[in-house]
Amino acid sequence: MLEKSMRSVMYLLLALSMSACVQVNTEIAKAETQLAISSVHDRELLLDQNSTFAFTPLQQNEHGAVFSMVTAEIEMFLKQKGFQQVTPEQQPTFYIGYILEREDELSDEQLSETFGLNPGLPDLPELEKGTMLIFVLDGESKQFVWRAAAQGFVLDDLDAELKKLRLQQVVHSTLSQFNNK
Repeated sequence: MLEKSMRSVMYLLLALSMSACVQVNTEIAKAETQLAISSVHDRELLLDQNSTFAFTPLQQNEHGAVFSMVTAEIEMFLKQKGFQQVTPEQQPTFYIGYILEREDELSDEQLSETFGLNPGLPDLPELEKGTMLIFVLDGESKQFVWRAAAQGFVLDDLDAELKKLRLQQVVHSTLSQFNNK
């Protein structure tokens, strides 16, 4: 009888420990898809069907776009909204730029101090945070019109198609908050 009770207790403990492991993995999987976005409009910019944009010089080097997938996704979003891309020399209505940073390169405190935004994605020791900063500058004054910070967890092991879908989600969710048009 005692042996049967001990065996039952052991099975119960084994089942509980297995369910606890599954629960932790589920929580990490849910956290991996989290996205936190914060944005602010600094000044009004009148935009219409003739509005044009150009990327800031930060986005290019002698080899072309620094992060070609990000540049292409932002370009596609803005063109779908009816904006025409021009070169910086053609005096665009607005400039757009972005910066990508990992948690070890830019802490939440540094993000708040330098960019004035902090989306507030929680720190998880198992996952590394990544931040995409996107900003719009007035074409004439070159002063901030709008800026946003999107934070998610860096998932380096995704296949190419999932990376593209995740990038689309981040860019579209973030730029949707730039609602001057």
